[in-house]
Amino acid sequence: MTRQRYTADTITDDALDELYETANHGWRRGDEWKDRALKAEAALERLTKWCDELDTYARVVLKDDSAENPVAANIRARIAEPKETSTP
Repeated sequence: MTRQRYTADTITDDALDELYETANHGWRRGDEWKDRALKAEAALERLTKWCDELDTYARVVLKDDSAENPVAANIRARIAEPKETSTP
């Protein structure tokens, strides 16, 4: 069943109020999603910084400029973008 389409001549005040309420609800939900995304990005940034600190510590302790902390390497591997695995 399709919803009724309104024109400037046929829309009522109640229908217009309903349309605005629906739009406002969508905008608020979008704002909530944006807030969650920003918090997730900040958390990933903190985690990445901590991984860098772990690597720096490993390089000092092992006296090897290419040393990588295994915990940091594992975290980076787990949060990396998944690679395409499908075949053509």
